[in-house]
Amino acid sequence: MKKLTFYQALFIGLGNIIGAGIFVMAGSTISAAGPGAILAFVVTAIYAMTVGLNSAELSSVYTDVEGGVYSFTLKTMGEMTGFLVGWFRVIAYSISGAATALGFSGYMVQLGINSALYYPMALGIILVLLFLDYLGLRLVADVESALVIVNLIGLVIFTLSTLVIAGFRPNNFTPFLPHGIGGLFLASNLAFFAYSGFNTIATLTPSTENGEKVIPKAIIWSLIITSILYISVIFAMVNAVHWTLYGVSSAPLSLTLSEVHAPLPVYYVISGSALIATVSVTLSIIVASQRTLEQLVKDFHLPLRSPLIAVGLIMILSLFLGNVESIALASNFGIVFSYMLTGLEVIITRYRGLRGTFKSPGYPVLQLISTVLSAIFLVSLGLQSLEIGIITLFIGILIYEVLREVQRHPKGKSFI
Repeated sequence: MKKLTFYQALFIGLGNIIGAGIFVMAGSTISAAGPGAILAFVVTAIYAMTVGLNSAELSSVYTDVEGGVYSFTLKTMGEMTGFLVGWFRVIAYSISGAATALGFSGYMVQLGINSALYYPMALGIILVLLFLDYLGLRLVADVESALVIVNLIGLVIFTLSTLVIAGFRPNNFTPFLPHGIGGLFLASNLAFFAYSGFNTIATLTPSTENGEKVIPKAIIWSLIITSILYISVIFAMVNAVHWTLYGVSSAPLSLTLSEVHAPLPVYYVISGSALIATVSVTLSIIVASQRTLEQLVKDFHLPLRSPLIAVGLIMILSLFLGNVESIALASNFGIVFSYMLTGLEVIITRYRGLRGTFKSPGYPVLQLISTVLSAIFLVSLGLQSLEIGIITLFIGILIYEVLREVQRHPKGKSFI
């Protein structure tokens, strides 16, 4: 198979990042922090960049694996921790895919489709994209490249048109933090759901031409591009509509345009772009989750014949967890837990004398900052997310111990 280029790897990553956060989670973020959602996206951009720089360095060192942060953990911190991170990543990816599929349905309902089809449409888009991924990574890369360009143009049109139509509305920026620091942290966690997709790029190193050089650049550029876009869009949304109106809407950009009475052509362009974005990010999540699970199966000799089908089943079951905010917070525990270890993994890698083509700046201060910020994000996720995360952790430990026992006495056959 012909390998991916820098731009194809970048677009697959952007396809994962752009969609879940802005087109689906922006309303919940603003509802949680009010106008302070702007600050939440800034804080989260800084945090994501620290983790992204760690992942960039690790991807330039460990170039022969497709599991992203899972593989980095396995290589540096041993089997059990590696398995738990891989377990968390697969679950988190799959839950995230359910959230973005529901975002697709939310925008379809906004466009006039019967609300009774909300869940069937999400199920349908997941099945279609599973089949597309089955057809091959090159096809996915080409599709993602086209979709991401449309998404970027759509977000620029939304930001400019909203600012022009609404003008500057300073009253919508006060009080800046109506729910205090707690609201800011909740919003930051919801915003992190928007940024976290850059790890998809880290799973592509073996499939990319000069992956050890190209993938670190793609990770960093994906975060720069999305940070600028996200902060601009959130500013435009807060400025245009009072923060109390957003609630937990799964189609917040359409809500913004509706409230400012945007011309119908703009409304339909943005709604169409949002649909494309949710398709793009769901497809990218499927790619990342499949590749992570395939690497997990390979490393631990799991009795799993078809990782893609397993991913699809988890994603479909996750549709029934509730609204997009609940799903996002449920998936964030595994994501933040795995990212919390990346700083330590860089330190361990350098201690072992391993060097790649990219070295993250500010060593070891940046790595310590990323670890501390991860811990803060983890604690501030909220009780529901922590409960789900801890239960998932214990289930992962149980599965790991069962697998060790089975491998000592191999009798089973592959399933799924």
